[in-house]
Amino acid sequence: MKSLVLPVLFSALVYSQTPPTPVIAPGTPAPPQAQAPAVPAPAAAAQPIAPDTIVLESNGKKYTAAEIDKIIASLPPQIQQNAHMQPQVLGQLFVYEQLAGDAEKAGLDKQEPWKSALEFQRMQTLANAQLTTHSNTIPVSVEDEQAYYKKNSDKYRQAKVRVIYMSFNPAPDKAGAEAKKLPTEAEAKAKIEDFRKQILAGTDFGKLARENSDDQASAAKDGDFGIIKRGSSYPDAVKNAVFSLQAGQVSEPIRQPNGFYLIRVDQFNMEPFDDVSMQIFQEVKQQRFNEWVAGIQAQYKVKVENPGYFTPHTPLQLQPVR
Repeated sequence: MKSLVLPVLFSALVYSQTPPTPVIAPGTPAPPQAQAPAVPAPAAAAQPIAPDTIVLESNGKKYTAAEIDKIIASLPPQIQQNAHMQPQVLGQLFVYEQLAGDAEKAGLDKQEPWKSALEFQRMQTLANAQLTTHSNTIPVSVEDEQAYYKKNSDKYRQAKVRVIYMSFNPAPDKAGAEAKKLPTEAEAKAKIEDFRKQILAGTDFGKLARENSDDQASAAKDGDFGIIKRGSSYPDAVKNAVFSLQAGQVSEPIRQPNGFYLIRVDQFNMEPFDDVSMQIFQEVKQQRFNEWVAGIQAQYKVKVENPGYFTPHTPLQLQPVR
């Protein structure tokens, strides 16, 4: 059990998680923001530390800033930041160095199973080094990017749209007094379907949006909702509806958790190449990297000649003596 203590302690100092960022549906009112706590006045900027300044002592040895900088630079990126902020990470590292040195003096690196474990770790490290190096050196020219942009033009379509939004009470049995003033889902749907009929009959979309839409920001601009892109974070139901339309057409009512949208596409165009060039560069590079890896994997695809070898065998059970 003691052998687990150091790895657990070291891991606890190194790794942390960041909570995911929630996605809010278009037109949905933003949730109320918690009041930020009072922020203390910023402290005076720290003075630069000279490289020969002693900054740490461990096991009777003093380390300068330059020495600690060199040690931290040798660590994996995910550990470096923690080491800069938490000196105890360095303490654990020194313990590891001591134990590793003692193991080498005892010849444990030449004994099994540690010898095989070291060889496997070396193989993994070198394989990752080759993957990283190859990925970093994949050439992608501007001509490659432009060809990809043209071939995948649908991916970079964007629509300028107008919307009418009708909110409804999603939980009438549990809502408070304010929410109960909202129409029911059936009432909101009937109302927005009527708006669609009026628009198809010739009523101006902007006028209806200005006078009736619950999305106040767009209503103030005759329903102008801005641009929706293929890669936007809006719900799929919204994007699918938008990109199934022709310019000038109006969607069927689109249900969302708190209301219905009616969307009109004013026009379609392409995202400018310069705006997506870096994204295309990464996509082309990733595509070529994946093809390279797939080629290597295909070379070493396993064909099982004797399935019986890989079938788990149930160990023989001792039979009671009668």
